[in-house]
Amino acid sequence: MTDKKYWLTGGFFTMMHRGVDFLLGFIGFMLLVRVFSPEEFGIWVLLITIVSIIDMARNGFIQNGMIKFLVGKEKAIQAKIQTASLWLNTALTLIMVLLLWILAVPLENLLNANGLADLIKIHSLVLPVLIFHTHNMVLMQAKYDFKAYFLAGISKSLPFFLVILSGYLLDIKLSLIELAWYQNLAFLLATLMSVYQVKNYFNIRLKAQNYWLNRIFHFGKYVFGTNLVSMLTNSLDKFLLGALLSPVQVAMANTAGRVMNMVEIPVNSIASISYPKAAEAHDKKQSKLVGEIYEKTLGMMLSLTTPFWLFCLLFAHYIVLLIAGEAYLEAVPFLRVMAFMALIKPFDRQSGVFLDAIGKPFFNMIMVFGTFLYGALFSYLFIQWLGLMGAAYGLVLALFTTSIIKYLILNKYIDIRIGQCWIKAFENYPIMLKTLLDKVKK
Repeated sequence: MTDKKYWLTGGFFTMMHRGVDFLLGFIGFMLLVRVFSPEEFGIWVLLITIVSIIDMARNGFIQNGMIKFLVGKEKAIQAKIQTASLWLNTALTLIMVLLLWILAVPLENLLNANGLADLIKIHSLVLPVLIFHTHNMVLMQAKYDFKAYFLAGISKSLPFFLVILSGYLLDIKLSLIELAWYQNLAFLLATLMSVYQVKNYFNIRLKAQNYWLNRIFHFGKYVFGTNLVSMLTNSLDKFLLGALLSPVQVAMANTAGRVMNMVEIPVNSIASISYPKAAEAHDKKQSKLVGEIYEKTLGMMLSLTTPFWLFCLLFAHYIVLLIAGEAYLEAVPFLRVMAFMALIKPFDRQSGVFLDAIGKPFFNMIMVFGTFLYGALFSYLFIQWLGLMGAAYGLVLALFTTSIIKYLILNKYIDIRIGQCWIKAFENYPIMLKTLLDKVKK
């Protein structure tokens, strides 16, 4: 695959995956807030938050190491790497299942969320099945098969969305328990789809070699820690609001959070396709190229997230009114503060991704852990003083601090021109405009 085709194809399908996932989740959210009370919806948000933390942490443990070691290896070596990854994934999953059963009731009590324990236990039953889904999704990325990645990815979100839509249109009030079981069924269907998609790539041995177990484990432990703490940091507002206030405030924060999830589409999509290229360039000792990829991809992110930031500042009231209704207008000022994440997240995300790509995941993990610690402190103090708004101020301040420190660390290893990132961002606008006009003319 040529370099130009890689960026176009990879970017298109990855962005489509993130976009469809977001759109289905967003519409599903709009339906659920009109079906459940704010308290019930807040409890569901807490479950989804826990599910996302588990998924991101487990994916991080396997993804970056598996991709880094698979790229450029012959088939026999790839089989050994896949086998080691699958065994490590299995071990981590069994530990997670055990922890969920132990912590389900304490979490329910801590977060003032009646019924959350049963929802957590239901989700834990599908985790062993998702071992293969996680493995297969990473394998598709390693093979640059972004079309398969897109199809397997949306097969996880589409069936569950159809359940929510059908219940809403047919006026069938599903309980939270029933919704959790339907979610498990959707995950099972997605796993079957991913198994079909990787049938030509899936290649394992019965026994894993200690060499690859050690290499992937010691690389993945940093990314696992990074993803886990990063997700906990992103979820601080929900957990602290649930513990200090109530699930109702969790629902309010989630309303703004759903809007801010739009930022994740370009940020995560571009990060997904930049990591393999950056890791490959670093392995070839092309330090200058690594820096150029950083500037190019960060510019791509900023060109998309900056207009979004301005839009949220100007139209926050109408956004919340449209997506959730008058009952959630308390989330309007929360959204305006959280909108600054659109400018900060691209710097934080790419600096972290490139620290992993150049073989420095330890620094990334330490910084993410730092964000969690002082983010928890900031959010706790601000919530005590300002209530709901305090969670927004705490998260924005914590992420801003971390993004600066991460950038300074990364700049010691690769030459980065921060001004060039903004130049490339603004250079993208005439290119996007020309592309749009060409499409209209055709």
